[in-house]
Amino acid sequence: MGVYAPVQDDNVTGAKETYSYGEHHYGSEAPFAPRDGATAEDDGYLVGFVTDEREDTSEVRVPHAADLSAGPVARIVLPRRAPLGFRATWVRADQLKGGAG
Repeated sequence: MGVYAPVQDDNVTGAKETYSYGEHHYGSEAPFAPRDGATAEDDGYLVGFVTDEREDTSEVRVPHAADLSAGPVARIVLPRRAPLGFRATWVRADQLKGGAG
């Protein structure tokens, strides 16, 4: 696993599910983006930058929070490597329409 790997902890059963970025891949924080119409606390996606140290490349990976072990539902290859520690923020479209408040 890389320096950071998302883990879903079930506080009732004690079960843990982890998403591994893979060898020589390192991920940033992955903020949670709830699915429109979400009905559960893990009904949404984690959006994070992942860097491949061997290839000197980066991408955005988006796993579903309720099924981390299935891997990403989307991968976006970036045209340039993002620096380690690069961070993402998730903001809904309706929050942007009102401005910075």
